[in-house]
Amino acid sequence: MRNQLARGALAACLAAGAAAAQAPASEDNRIGGLRSDELRASLYEGWGEVPQDDQYSLHSMFQQNHGDFMNRRERFRPQIDLRASFLPNQRIRNEQGHFDQAGYGIDVDAPILVSPDGYLKFGFYGHGRSYQFSDQFGRAGNGAALPDDSLFAAGLVLGFGVFLDHAGNILFECETRPGAWSDLDGGLHHEDFDFPSWATLTFRAMDSLFFKVGARYNQVYEDAPWLPIVGMNWEPIDGFRFDLELPEHVEFSFWPSPSTGILLGAEVTGAEYHVRSSLADQENSPPAREDLRVQEIIAYLGLIYRMNDFTSLSVRGGAIVAGDYDLTSGQNGFNNVEGTLSGTVFAEVSFGVNF
Repeated sequence: MRNQLARGALAACLAAGAAAAQAPASEDNRIGGLRSDELRASLYEGWGEVPQDDQYSLHSMFQQNHGDFMNRRERFRPQIDLRASFLPNQRIRNEQGHFDQAGYGIDVDAPILVSPDGYLKFGFYGHGRSYQFSDQFGRAGNGAALPDDSLFAAGLVLGFGVFLDHAGNILFECETRPGAWSDLDGGLHHEDFDFPSWATLTFRAMDSLFFKVGARYNQVYEDAPWLPIVGMNWEPIDGFRFDLELPEHVEFSFWPSPSTGILLGAEVTGAEYHVRSSLADQENSPPAREDLRVQEIIAYLGLIYRMNDFTSLSVRGGAIVAGDYDLTSGQNGFNNVEGTLSGTVFAEVSFGVNF
Protein backbone atom coordinates (compact mmCIF):
# COMPACT_ATOMS: atom_id res chain seq x y z
CA MET A 1 0.00 0.00 0.00
CA ARG A 2 2.88 2.33 0.69
CA ASN A 3 3.87 2.64 -2.99
CA GLN A 4 6.19 5.38 -4.18
CA LEU A 5 4.85 5.11 -7.72
CA ALA A 6 1.39 5.97 -6.39
CA ARG A 7 2.75 9.23 -5.01
CA GLY A 8 4.15 9.97 -8.44
CA ALA A 9 0.75 9.30 -9.97
CA LEU A 10 -0.81 11.74 -7.52
CA ALA A 11 1.63 14.49 -8.46
CA ALA A 12 1.13 13.84 -12.18
CA CYS A 13 -2.64 13.92 -11.86
CA LEU A 14 -2.63 17.22 -9.96
CA ALA A 15 -0.23 18.79 -12.45
CA ALA A 16 -2.36 17.68 -15.36
CA GLY A 17 -5.43 19.02 -13.61
CA ALA A 18 -3.84 22.44 -13.34
CA ALA A 19 -3.09 22.30 -17.06
CA ALA A 20 -6.68 21.33 -17.78
CA ALA A 21 -7.84 24.57 -16.23
CA GLN A 22 -6.21 26.30 -19.19
CA ALA A 23 -7.75 23.92 -21.73
CA PRO A 24 -11.05 22.09 -22.46
CA ALA A 25 -12.97 20.50 -19.53
CA SER A 26 -16.51 19.23 -18.57
CA GLU A 27 -19.26 19.09 -15.97
CA ASP A 28 -20.31 15.47 -15.48
CA ASN A 29 -23.63 14.70 -13.82
CA ARG A 30 -23.05 11.01 -14.72
CA ILE A 31 -26.41 10.41 -16.30
CA GLY A 32 -27.60 8.01 -18.92
CA GLY A 33 -29.53 4.82 -19.46
CA LEU A 34 -32.60 6.69 -20.69
CA ARG A 35 -34.75 5.84 -23.65
CA SER A 36 -34.53 8.97 -25.80
CA ASP A 37 -32.97 12.40 -26.04
CA GLU A 38 -36.36 13.94 -25.22
CA LEU A 39 -36.67 11.89 -22.03
CA ARG A 40 -33.11 12.71 -21.05
CA ALA A 41 -33.77 16.41 -21.40
CA SER A 42 -37.07 16.19 -19.52
CA LEU A 43 -35.55 14.48 -16.48
CA TYR A 44 -32.07 15.96 -16.24
CA GLU A 45 -32.15 19.70 -16.32
CA GLY A 46 -29.34 21.49 -18.08
CA TRP A 47 -28.62 19.04 -20.91
CA GLY A 48 -31.56 20.02 -23.13
CA GLU A 49 -32.27 23.24 -24.96
CA VAL A 50 -30.31 26.29 -23.81
CA PRO A 51 -32.16 29.59 -23.30
CA GLN A 52 -31.27 32.14 -25.97
CA ASP A 53 -30.07 34.72 -23.46
CA ASP A 54 -27.82 32.16 -21.76
CA GLN A 55 -26.30 30.45 -24.77
CA TYR A 56 -22.81 31.92 -24.27
CA SER A 57 -22.39 31.01 -20.60
CA LEU A 58 -19.70 28.46 -19.74
CA HIS A 59 -22.26 25.89 -18.65
CA SER A 60 -24.41 26.36 -21.74
CA MET A 61 -21.49 26.09 -24.15
CA PHE A 62 -20.43 22.85 -22.51
CA GLN A 63 -23.99 21.53 -22.75
CA GLN A 64 -24.17 22.35 -26.43
CA ASN A 65 -20.79 20.76 -27.20
CA HIS A 66 -20.76 17.72 -24.90
CA GLY A 67 -24.13 17.24 -23.21
CA ASP A 68 -25.14 14.27 -25.35
CA PHE A 69 -21.74 12.59 -24.84
CA MET A 70 -21.99 12.91 -21.06
CA ASN A 71 -25.62 11.71 -21.00
CA ARG A 72 -24.91 8.56 -22.98
CA ARG A 73 -21.45 7.45 -21.84
CA GLU A 74 -22.57 5.84 -18.57
CA ARG A 75 -25.67 5.31 -16.50
CA PHE A 76 -26.91 7.63 -13.80
CA ARG A 77 -24.78 7.97 -10.65
CA PRO A 78 -25.51 10.56 -7.93
CA GLN A 79 -22.98 13.22 -7.01
CA ILE A 80 -23.50 12.49 -3.30
CA ASP A 81 -23.98 8.82 -2.38
CA LEU A 82 -24.86 7.69 1.16
CA ARG A 83 -25.03 3.92 1.59
CA ALA A 84 -25.19 1.06 4.06
CA SER A 85 -24.69 -2.67 3.52
CA PHE A 86 -24.92 -5.90 5.47
CA LEU A 87 -23.11 -9.19 4.79
CA PRO A 88 -24.24 -11.81 7.34
CA ASN A 89 -22.75 -15.20 8.17
CA GLN A 90 -19.55 -14.84 6.13
CA ARG A 91 -17.14 -17.77 6.26
CA ILE A 92 -13.59 -18.47 5.17
CA ARG A 93 -13.02 -21.93 3.77
CA ASN A 94 -11.17 -24.33 6.08
CA GLU A 95 -11.65 -21.96 9.05
CA GLN A 96 -13.98 -22.51 11.97
CA GLY A 97 -16.65 -20.00 12.87
CA HIS A 98 -18.15 -17.12 10.90
CA PHE A 99 -18.52 -13.34 10.97
CA ASP A 100 -21.02 -10.61 10.14
CA GLN A 101 -20.02 -7.43 8.34
CA ALA A 102 -21.85 -4.09 8.38
CA GLY A 103 -20.68 -1.45 5.92
CA TYR A 104 -21.43 2.25 5.56
CA GLY A 105 -20.06 5.13 3.58
CA ILE A 106 -20.38 8.46 1.83
CA ASP A 107 -18.93 9.54 -1.52
CA VAL A 108 -19.05 13.13 -2.78
CA ASP A 109 -17.94 13.89 -6.35
CA ALA A 110 -18.52 17.47 -7.48
CA PRO A 111 -17.28 18.59 -10.93
CA ILE A 112 -16.63 22.28 -11.54
CA LEU A 113 -16.45 23.68 -15.08
CA VAL A 114 -13.30 25.59 -15.96
CA SER A 115 -13.77 25.85 -19.74
CA PRO A 116 -16.36 24.91 -22.40
CA ASP A 117 -14.55 21.58 -22.84
CA GLY A 118 -13.30 20.58 -19.39
CA TYR A 119 -13.80 20.36 -15.66
CA LEU A 120 -12.06 19.84 -12.36
CA LYS A 121 -13.37 17.36 -9.80
CA PHE A 122 -13.41 17.83 -6.04
CA GLY A 123 -14.93 15.71 -3.32
CA PHE A 124 -14.30 13.40 -0.39
CA TYR A 125 -15.15 9.92 0.83
CA GLY A 126 -15.54 8.07 4.10
CA HIS A 127 -16.11 4.30 4.36
CA GLY A 128 -16.41 1.94 7.30
CA ARG A 129 -16.47 -1.83 7.81
CA SER A 130 -17.59 -3.24 11.16
CA TYR A 131 -16.80 -6.94 11.79
CA GLN A 132 -18.33 -9.17 14.46
CA PHE A 133 -16.58 -12.54 14.74
CA SER A 134 -17.97 -15.69 16.33
CA ASP A 135 -16.23 -17.25 19.34
CA GLN A 136 -14.48 -19.86 17.19
CA PHE A 137 -13.37 -17.63 14.32
CA GLY A 138 -9.58 -17.26 14.17
CA ARG A 139 -8.96 -19.55 17.16
CA ALA A 140 -7.02 -22.16 15.14
CA GLY A 141 -3.32 -21.66 15.85
CA ASN A 142 -4.05 -18.85 18.31
CA GLY A 143 -4.84 -18.71 22.00
CA ALA A 144 -8.04 -16.76 21.42
CA ALA A 145 -10.52 -15.93 18.67
CA LEU A 146 -10.07 -12.89 16.44
CA PRO A 147 -11.49 -9.87 18.32
CA ASP A 148 -14.23 -7.75 16.75
CA ASP A 149 -12.84 -4.83 14.78
CA SER A 150 -13.84 -1.77 12.74
CA LEU A 151 -11.93 -0.57 9.69
CA PHE A 152 -12.08 2.93 8.23
CA ALA A 153 -11.10 4.71 5.03
CA ALA A 154 -11.35 8.46 4.43
CA GLY A 155 -9.82 10.97 2.07
CA LEU A 156 -10.19 13.48 -0.75
CA VAL A 157 -11.27 13.15 -4.38
CA LEU A 158 -9.22 15.22 -6.84
CA GLY A 159 -9.32 15.03 -10.62
CA PHE A 160 -10.18 16.55 -13.96
CA GLY A 161 -11.64 15.76 -17.37
CA VAL A 162 -10.87 17.33 -20.74
CA PHE A 163 -12.09 16.74 -24.31
CA LEU A 164 -9.08 16.34 -26.59
CA ASP A 165 -10.63 16.80 -30.04
CA HIS A 166 -12.74 19.48 -31.71
CA ALA A 167 -15.53 16.99 -32.46
CA GLY A 168 -15.85 16.17 -28.75
CA ASN A 169 -15.51 12.39 -29.18
CA ILE A 170 -12.40 11.79 -27.02
CA LEU A 171 -12.49 12.47 -23.28
CA PHE A 172 -9.44 12.14 -21.02
CA GLU A 173 -10.07 11.81 -17.28
CA CYS A 174 -7.77 11.44 -14.29
CA GLU A 175 -8.64 11.02 -10.62
CA THR A 176 -6.74 10.41 -7.40
CA ARG A 177 -8.08 9.66 -3.91
CA PRO A 178 -5.40 10.35 -1.29
CA GLY A 179 -6.52 9.04 2.10
CA ALA A 180 -5.99 6.76 5.09
CA TRP A 181 -6.96 3.09 5.55
CA SER A 182 -6.72 2.00 9.17
CA ASP A 183 -8.44 0.57 12.25
CA LEU A 184 -7.40 3.82 14.02
CA ASP A 185 -5.95 1.94 17.00
CA GLY A 186 -3.10 4.04 18.35
CA GLY A 187 -3.83 6.93 15.98
CA LEU A 188 -2.79 7.41 12.37
CA HIS A 189 0.69 6.62 11.07
CA HIS A 190 2.30 7.29 7.72
CA GLU A 191 1.84 3.61 6.76
CA ASP A 192 -1.93 4.14 6.82
CA PHE A 193 -1.93 6.49 3.80
CA ASP A 194 -2.24 5.61 0.14
CA PHE A 195 -3.19 7.22 -3.20
CA PRO A 196 -5.63 5.10 -5.26
CA SER A 197 -5.69 6.67 -8.73
CA TRP A 198 -6.86 6.08 -12.29
CA ALA A 199 -6.64 7.68 -15.73
CA THR A 200 -8.71 6.80 -18.80
CA LEU A 201 -9.40 7.80 -22.40
CA THR A 202 -13.02 7.39 -23.51
CA PHE A 203 -13.64 7.20 -27.28
CA ARG A 204 -17.09 7.66 -28.83
CA ALA A 205 -17.38 5.24 -31.78
CA MET A 206 -21.12 5.75 -32.43
CA ASP A 207 -23.91 7.75 -30.79
CA SER A 208 -24.42 5.16 -28.03
CA LEU A 209 -21.18 3.16 -28.18
CA PHE A 210 -18.09 4.15 -26.17
CA PHE A 211 -14.75 2.42 -25.59
CA LYS A 212 -12.45 3.10 -22.65
CA VAL A 213 -8.76 2.39 -22.05
CA GLY A 214 -6.49 3.44 -19.21
CA ALA A 215 -4.75 2.33 -16.04
CA ARG A 216 -5.47 2.28 -12.33
CA TYR A 217 -3.67 1.83 -9.01
CA ASN A 218 -5.47 0.47 -5.94
CA GLN A 219 -5.40 -2.45 -3.49
CA VAL A 220 -8.38 -4.49 -4.71
CA TYR A 221 -6.07 -7.25 -6.01
CA GLU A 222 -3.25 -8.16 -3.63
CA ASP A 223 -0.65 -9.06 -6.26
CA ALA A 224 -1.65 -6.49 -8.88
CA PRO A 225 -2.02 -2.93 -7.56
CA TRP A 226 -1.28 -1.59 -11.06
CA LEU A 227 -3.59 -2.88 -13.80
CA PRO A 228 -4.85 -1.65 -17.17
CA ILE A 229 -8.46 -0.53 -17.57
CA VAL A 230 -10.48 -1.77 -20.53
CA GLY A 231 -14.12 -0.82 -20.86
CA MET A 232 -17.17 -0.42 -23.05
CA ASN A 233 -20.43 1.49 -22.62
CA TRP A 234 -23.20 0.58 -25.05
CA GLU A 235 -26.90 1.26 -25.38
CA PRO A 236 -27.85 -1.03 -28.32
CA ILE A 237 -31.53 -0.07 -28.11
CA ASP A 238 -33.33 2.59 -26.12
CA GLY A 239 -33.54 1.64 -22.46
CA PHE A 240 -31.01 -1.23 -22.47
CA ARG A 241 -27.40 -0.62 -21.40
CA PHE A 242 -24.22 -2.63 -21.09
CA ASP A 243 -21.42 -1.12 -18.98
CA LEU A 244 -18.09 -2.89 -18.67
CA GLU A 245 -14.97 -1.72 -16.85
CA LEU A 246 -12.42 -4.46 -16.40
CA PRO A 247 -10.96 -5.63 -14.08
CA GLU A 248 -13.58 -4.63 -11.49
CA HIS A 249 -17.10 -4.14 -12.86
CA VAL A 250 -19.67 -5.38 -15.39
CA GLU A 251 -23.38 -4.50 -15.51
CA PHE A 252 -26.51 -4.82 -17.64
CA SER A 253 -29.31 -2.34 -16.95
CA PHE A 254 -32.88 -1.84 -18.20
CA TRP A 255 -34.64 1.53 -17.95
CA PRO A 256 -38.42 1.11 -18.38
CA SER A 257 -38.79 4.81 -17.62
CA PRO A 258 -36.36 7.75 -17.31
CA SER A 259 -36.54 7.57 -13.51
CA THR A 260 -36.26 3.81 -12.98
CA GLY A 261 -33.40 1.42 -13.68
CA ILE A 262 -33.15 -2.34 -13.09
CA LEU A 263 -29.57 -3.60 -12.66
CA LEU A 264 -27.85 -6.96 -13.06
CA GLY A 265 -24.11 -7.09 -12.60
CA ALA A 266 -20.97 -8.16 -10.80
CA GLU A 267 -18.15 -6.23 -9.16
CA VAL A 268 -14.95 -6.78 -7.22
CA THR A 269 -14.47 -4.71 -4.06
CA GLY A 270 -11.65 -4.67 -1.56
CA ALA A 271 -8.90 -2.74 0.19
CA GLU A 272 -5.82 -3.01 2.36
CA TYR A 273 -5.91 -1.59 5.91
CA HIS A 274 -3.04 -1.03 8.30
CA VAL A 275 -4.02 -2.29 11.77
CA ARG A 276 -2.56 -2.21 15.26
CA SER A 277 -3.59 -4.18 18.33
CA SER A 278 -4.79 -2.05 21.23
CA LEU A 279 -4.17 -5.14 23.42
CA ALA A 280 -0.43 -5.10 22.87
CA ASP A 281 1.59 -4.96 26.09
CA GLN A 282 4.24 -2.33 25.45
CA GLU A 283 6.49 -3.68 28.23
CA ASN A 284 6.45 -7.38 27.38
CA SER A 285 5.52 -7.23 23.70
CA PRO A 286 6.16 -4.15 21.57
CA PRO A 287 3.10 -2.86 19.68
CA ALA A 288 2.83 -4.43 16.24
CA ARG A 289 1.32 -3.10 13.05
CA GLU A 290 0.32 -5.30 10.15
CA ASP A 291 -1.57 -5.14 6.87
CA LEU A 292 -5.07 -6.62 6.73
CA ARG A 293 -6.62 -7.36 3.33
CA VAL A 294 -10.25 -7.86 2.29
CA GLN A 295 -11.76 -8.64 -1.10
CA GLU A 296 -15.29 -9.63 -2.18
CA ILE A 297 -16.60 -10.66 -5.60
CA ILE A 298 -20.28 -9.73 -5.66
CA ALA A 299 -23.08 -10.72 -8.06
CA TYR A 300 -26.12 -8.46 -7.65
CA LEU A 301 -29.60 -7.50 -8.77
CA GLY A 302 -30.60 -3.90 -8.10
CA LEU A 303 -33.09 -1.09 -8.59
CA ILE A 304 -32.50 2.66 -8.96
CA TYR A 305 -35.38 5.10 -8.59
CA ARG A 306 -35.08 8.86 -9.13
CA MET A 307 -37.66 10.50 -6.90
CA ASN A 308 -37.04 13.90 -8.49
CA ASP A 309 -34.22 15.86 -10.16
CA PHE A 310 -32.26 16.01 -6.90
CA THR A 311 -32.77 12.78 -4.97
CA SER A 312 -32.61 9.07 -5.74
CA LEU A 313 -32.83 5.73 -3.97
CA SER A 314 -30.96 2.55 -4.87
CA VAL A 315 -31.17 -0.98 -3.47
CA ARG A 316 -29.05 -4.01 -4.36
CA GLY A 317 -29.10 -7.60 -3.22
CA GLY A 318 -27.19 -10.67 -4.23
CA ALA A 319 -24.44 -13.07 -3.28
CA ILE A 320 -20.77 -13.04 -2.39
CA VAL A 321 -19.63 -15.60 -4.96
CA ALA A 322 -15.91 -15.50 -4.09
CA GLY A 323 -13.23 -13.33 -2.57
CA ASP A 324 -10.05 -13.42 -0.54
CA TYR A 325 -9.40 -12.40 3.07
CA ASP A 326 -6.21 -12.06 5.12
CA LEU A 327 -7.22 -11.00 8.64
CA THR A 328 -5.06 -10.19 11.65
CA SER A 329 -5.49 -8.65 15.08
CA GLY A 330 -2.21 -6.75 14.76
CA GLN A 331 -0.76 -8.55 17.77
CA ASN A 332 2.74 -9.99 17.65
CA GLY A 333 2.71 -13.69 16.86
CA PHE A 334 -0.93 -13.79 15.73
CA ASN A 335 -1.55 -16.53 13.15
CA ASN A 336 -3.40 -14.74 10.34
CA VAL A 337 -6.82 -15.96 9.28
CA GLU A 338 -6.66 -16.17 5.50
CA GLY A 339 -8.38 -17.90 2.64
CA THR A 340 -11.23 -17.79 0.13
CA LEU A 341 -14.68 -16.58 1.15
CA SER A 342 -17.54 -19.07 1.06
CA GLY A 343 -20.61 -17.84 -0.79
CA THR A 344 -23.34 -16.05 1.11
CA VAL A 345 -25.77 -13.15 0.65
CA PHE A 346 -25.45 -9.39 0.87
CA ALA A 347 -27.81 -6.39 0.84
CA GLU A 348 -27.20 -2.68 0.25
CA VAL A 349 -29.27 0.49 0.23
CA SER A 350 -28.10 3.94 -0.84
CA PHE A 351 -29.54 7.44 -0.99
CA GLY A 352 -28.29 9.81 -3.67
CA VAL A 353 -28.30 13.58 -4.06
CA ASN A 354 -27.64 15.68 -7.18
CA PHE A 355 -27.22 19.45 -7.19
